[in-house]
Amino acid sequence: MLRKKRLCTCECRLLASLLSLLSLLGAPAVAGTVAAEPTTDEILARVAEAIAKSQTSSYSGTREYRLRNYRFDKEAVALVQVNYRPGAGKDFTILNRTGSPKLLEVLDKLLVSETEVSRPEKFVQIEISPANYTARLRGTDSTRGRPCYVIELIPKRKSKYLVKGDAWVDSRTYGVMRLDGITSASVSLWVGTPHITQDFAQVSGVWLPIHTGGVSSGLLLGASELEIRYSDYLVMNVDRSGPVRAADGIQPRP
Repeated sequence: MLRKKRLCTCECRLLASLLSLLSLLGAPAVAGTVAAEPTTDEILARVAEAIAKSQTSSYSGTREYRLRNYRFDKEAVALVQVNYRPGAGKDFTILNRTGSPKLLEVLDKLLVSETEVSRPEKFVQIEISPANYTARLRGTDSTRGRPCYVIELIPKRKSKYLVKGDAWVDSRTYGVMRLDGITSASVSLWVGTPHITQDFAQVSGVWLPIHTGGVSSGLLLGASELEIRYSDYLVMNVDRSGPVRAADGIQPRP
């Protein structure tokens, strides 16, 4: 009986040691279970959930739009205030603008277009979701020190608002950290089919863009480059009692 009791005690100690080791490795506490990686469809669905959650917070910020055209060696710059309200979308106020009148017209059209597609009834047609995309898992990566899933986005229809390319998805929050691709349809004769890169960061729990770059080659304008820089975010989160300003030092991915 004593020998049996000692064996039982030894086994219990071994089991306790094993469970401690598993907990240090981040394994589930229940023996015999393994945390399964989400499928691509599940990742895409969780991305849509994260986007829907971000749409419940109001925010404001400042953007600098800089459009360069290399064929005519022209440039236009617009400093813009953006305000977003849940259920209403975005509104833009131009604070300052300089440069080529023709390129400023292009920036004006860009702001009008973004205002329209930010309305809830339009946004559901262009957001990253199973309704608008299919996806394929390319693998995993790390972006700004955060582990990510890299998924290939395949639009279900041709649209100048849908991107065919890759998305880096934060594996903890399922927020999109980076987009890299081309529009699935030509934007216009002026712009053609641009190649777009966009970086995002969390501001008070809300994933917001921090840098956008676009390169295009249209029949009329030739090669053009668009850069958008974002600053001075102020987020009114529904889970907080007041506004939260973006922390200093948020930088786009090089």
